[in-house]
Amino acid sequence: MNKTYSLSNFMKKKIVILGRSKKFIGIIQKIYKNHEIQIFSWRQVNHIKKYSSLKNLNIIFICGYDYNSQWYKYDKFYKANITLPYKLISYISNANTRLFYIDTIENLKSNMKSKNYTLSRYEFAKKMLRYKLIKNFKFIQIIELPPVMNKNKEVDIFGGKLTKIIFKFLIINKIINFIQLKEIKKKFYINENLKKRYKAVKPKQIMLKIPRPLFLDRFLRMISN
Repeated sequence: MNKTYSLSNFMKKKIVILGRSKKFIGIIQKIYKNHEIQIFSWRQVNHIKKYSSLKNLNIIFICGYDYNSQWYKYDKFYKANITLPYKLISYISNANTRLFYIDTIENLKSNMKSKNYTLSRYEFAKKMLRYKLIKNFKFIQIIELPPVMNKNKEVDIFGGKLTKIIFKFLIINKIINFIQLKEIKKKFYINENLKKRYKAVKPKQIMLKIPRPLFLDRFLRMISN
C-alpha cells in the first residue's frame, strides 16, 4: 500500500510559496508550521539573482498567476507567466527539490470532454508552465483544482462580485465542477516521494495574441473544446 505522509513529520525544511493565494498559503502554513516558509508574489520573479540565498530549497509550492497579464502583449504575457517563473524555479531548486504545482482543472465544465485547444490565456499559461516543469523536474506533484467553494459557500476565485455570483450560479446548477476548501488539504501531502511521472502534454492555443479582460478570458475558456 502506498504511504502518504507530510514532510512536517521530519527535520526542518526550507519551503517557498510562489504566489499569494491566501487559501493555499493558509493550508500550507498549517501543514508545515514547524518549517521555514517564505512567500513571494508572482510579480517578484523579475530579479532572479536576488534570490540566491534561497537556492537548494526542499519544497516549492507554485500557485500564482499575473492577472494583469490579460492586457499585456503576448510576449510579455508569456514571459510573466511562463518564462520568468520557470527560470526562478530552476534557479532556486536542485535535483532533490520537491515541487507542488497548483494547476487549474482541465475540464472546467462538468460534462466537457478532453480539450484539443484553448482560447484562454489563463489556461494556456497554467498548462504551458506545467508542461515545462514536468519535462525538466524529477519530483513533482500536480494538484488540479476546479473553482473553490469556502465554508461560507462562497466561490473563492480572483475576480469581482459579479464574477463570483456567476460562478456560484454555474456551480449550483452543476454546469461547472467545484471543490470545497476543506477537501484541498489532503492534496498538499507528499505521496511516495513524488515519484509518480506525469505525461508532458504541450497545450494548443488559438487567438491568444489578442489582449482581453479576465471575465472574457474565462468565457473563452468555457467555450474551448
